[in-house]
Amino acid sequence: PSATSVSSQYLGTLKVLEDKPMQKNGAEFEKADSLRAAVFQNWLEKKTAFLRELKRTEKKKAENLRNEIEKKEAIKREEAMASFEAWKKKKIREAKQLSEKKKAEELKKKKAAEPCEEKTEAAQKAFEKWKERKVEYLREQKKKEKQSERIRKMKEEELVAEKKRDSISAVEKWNAKKEEYMKQKKIEKILERRKEQMQQAEKELKNEKAMEEYQRWLEKKERRERLEKKQKKLQAVPGNEAPSHWSPP
Repeated sequence: PSATSVSSQYLGTLKVLEDKPMQKNGAEFEKADSLRAAVFQNWLEKKTAFLRELKRTEKKKAENLRNEIEKKEAIKREEAMASFEAWKKKKIREAKQLSEKKKAEELKKKKAAEPCEEKTEAAQKAFEKWKERKVEYLREQKKKEKQSERIRKMKEEELVAEKKRDSISAVEKWNAKKEEYMKQKKIEKILERRKEQMQQAEKELKNEKAMEEYQRWLEKKERRERLEKKQKKLQAVPGNEAPSHWSPP
């Protein structure tokens, strides 16, 4: 600011005579303000670039998380479809076995109804074979059920472990975000404190300049008053009165 604007701000209607040292100080203040503005602009650009990069990173993380969720859902759908197909095949086998059982029972009844002992023996052999097949089927079925149960438990354990890993990863990400947020807040506090210090320094500098201007004005006033007193004393001495520029006729 120029000497006149500073004078108007701190001394009200009091006018300050401008001189070359004052103009030089004003130019220095303008140069300092320009330097501070350039520093602030540089900091603002860096902050904007940092926030833009942070936003891009967060967007990329969100996309990766969405892709992982979609991949897991696709795996779950495939597993559900495979389980349905296995259940469907199992039901078909059971229906076929039930049909065979009914046929065997009907054959047994038919053979039992025949009076021939040979036919009865053949039917008995057929029933024994069917029984052996049934026992073998039940044994194989039980083995498959155990294997399916073992696979199911393994999948459940893998799912629990995966959820645990996801939970740990989420906690780590949250801690990282929290740490980054605390760092940002700390930086903001430091910048705010520096801004307050700069404002306080500017205020003190303005007050000091106003006081210097007031002291100069006071010195000029005192010199002018002393000069006026001196002139009055000279005028009061006889013979030293200055001739009037104009006297009436």
